[in-house]
Parts: sequence; structure tokens; C-alpha cells
Amino acid sequence: IGDSERARENLERSVELAMESDPVEAVRALLTLGYHREVSEADYEGATTAYKEALDVAVQTGDLPSQVELRAALAQLAVLSGDWETVSREAEAAAAIAEREGLTGKLCFPQLLRGALLWREGDFGESAEHLRRAAELAELVGRSEVAFQALLWLATSLRQRDEYAAAETELARALDLCERAGLTARSVEALSAKAITLALAGRGERAREAAEEGSSLAERFPYPVGTAASLEAIGITDADCVAGARSLAEARDAWESLGRPLDAA
Repeated sequence: IGDSERARENLERSVELAMESDPVEAVRALLTLGYHREVSEADYEGATTAYKEALDVAVQTGDLPSQVELRAALAQLAVLSGDWETVSREAEAAAAIAEREGLTGKLCFPQLLRGALLWREGDFGESAEHLRRAAELAELVGRSEVAFQALLWLATSLRQRDEYAAAETELARALDLCERAGLTARSVEALSAKAITLALAGRGERAREAAEEGSSLAERFPYPVGTAASLEAIGITDADCVAGARSLAEARDAWESLGRPLDAA
């Protein structure tokens, strides 16, 4: 049995025990299980199930902070599948609760989602402002995983404006955050994004170095998203057009198999 599978089984057992005794703890256990399924296994269907079950319990118990976090988690999964109607609905619901109840520590979630929605609308300047604020808020309250996602999105918005140096700066922040917060595996995504940014800026040698570093790390800390991201970066930075096209095709297949059409496009 693999480490990820063993971890999932332990989390599922924690959920079972909590559901029998403590609804508040059950919400946290389900949230942790959902996060594991989402990030470690890219099991987005399983993550959605866990988050929805946790949200039901949070609503029943009046746990408003968890409701914000869970609605945001569902919205982020909807981003991956391109379901923007759900993203908008859950983001606004999360924002309404956080703002009404004065949950300042949770405002990073709707800020991140509003930034993604503005990116989708093509308003990259406003998107960058929301995402920058989301990263700042998340770091202030110790939500490293939210800050990381915000920085990745921020770099994407900046790249859309051809602000490659600024995008590289934000990705450097993301990599530093991964090191400080122990998000080692997720740094593959930041390195791959850095490689693509450098390639677009015409800095081929440095782009290839970042892609190879990401690929090496993906081999040491394998997880589905990191594998797909590193394949894409390797393909984009390969001087051999044939080999590059092959890697890009593999990356596209990997993204599609994960149910992430935006990344596959």
C-alpha cells in the first residue's frame, strides 16, 4: 500500500470516528480528507464529495468560518473543471458570509476567487490586484496553501499583460513560500510556471533550467498535477521540436485525464 493511499485510509477513519462523536471535528476531518484527495491524489470528484458533506454538517451546526472555507474549496474545484457559474456562485456566498460576520481571516478565499473570475473576464489588471491582496491576506493569517494558489494565479495574470519580470518575481515568492511552509511537492508547479514565463520572455536557457529542475523534483515527489505541469514545461522549453511536441502531447493527455480542460487547452 502506498503512502498516499495509507494516508487517505487514515483520514477516512478519522472522519468515521468524528461523525460518531463530534460534528465540529467531523467538519475539520472532512475538509482535511477533501484536501488530501484534491492535492495529493487529484481525485476531484472524491474531494467534491468530502467538501459537500462537510458543508452540510457546517450548515447544520452553524459553523460559519468553515462554511466560507468549504464554499471556497468547492469554487476552486469548479475553476479546474471550467464551471464558472459554480465558481461565481460559491465565491459570492463565501464572500457574503465572511464580510457579514467580520471573518477577516477568511477574506483571502473570496479575494482569490474574484481574482480568478476577473482573469476569466480578461480584466488582468484588476485580477492581479485581487490576487495580490489574496496572497497578502493569506500569508498574514498563515494560510500558506491559499497564498501559494494566489501567487500562481497572480503570475498568470501578469504574464497575460506581458509583464514577465513581475510574473517571475511572484513565482520566486511562491517558491520561497513552498520552502518555508514545507510545500515541497507543490514547488513543481511554480518551477514549471517559471519555465514557461522565462520561455515567453525569450530566456530559453534559464527556462530550460527551471523546467529540468521541476522535472527532477516531480520524479522525487510524484503527484499527478506536478507530473502534468513538468511535462508541459519540458515540452515548451525543448530545443528539439519533435521531442517538445511529444512532451506537450503527453502533458495535454495528463491534464485531460485529470479533468482540467483549462490546463489542457
